[in-house]
Amino acid sequence: MSSSTTIRRSHREVLAGIVMPVAAFLLVGMLVMGTSRAAFFDTAGNAGNSFGAGDVVLTDDDSGAAMFAVSNMAPGDTATKCIEVTYEGSLAPADIEMYVASGDLTGSGLDAYLDLTVELGTGGSFAGCTGFSGSSFYSGDLAGFAAAYTDFAGGTGSWTAAATDDAKTYRFTFTLQDDNDAQGLDAGITFTWEAQNQ
Repeated sequence: MSSSTTIRRSHREVLAGIVMPVAAFLLVGMLVMGTSRAAFFDTAGNAGNSFGAGDVVLTDDDSGAAMFAVSNMAPGDTATKCIEVTYEGSLAPADIEMYVASGDLTGSGLDAYLDLTVELGTGGSFAGCTGFSGSSFYSGDLAGFAAAYTDFAGGTGSWTAAATDDAKTYRFTFTLQDDNDAQGLDAGITFTWEAQNQ
């Protein structure tokens, strides 16, 4: 029994001695063929791509100065000023709206006694309203204006800039009402113009 077992083992060893080197040879051959194989190839490319964003630019001709700095008003006193607003952005057309943002009306309540007329047109400038021509889009008191127009979506004095360097002029006229309750009060306001491209 022991010699028969020994013979079987030796057959297995012989078989393993033959199969293992052959398998190793085939594996090495496949690896060599896989790594040394040549291939034709070609590429195509598209270089130099670039992107740039346009801009929305709105300016006015006030040079940083307030339109109005009026004090000691008496009933019936009137003050008038113009301001030119220019669209200078590269994205056109663009819509322009005017409003008073939240918190931009201050003071002790004179806004309720200041009558305001605002007109939109052409001609005139911050230096003076000579040559202005336009039509009124608001007539009421300052308090009402600030309450009614508070952001771009609900703005007023609207116009569309068809191209860069398109400009419009706004003329403001303030008149103090003849109301004794107005005495001693004050008001301050910031008017905002906003442009958004279409």
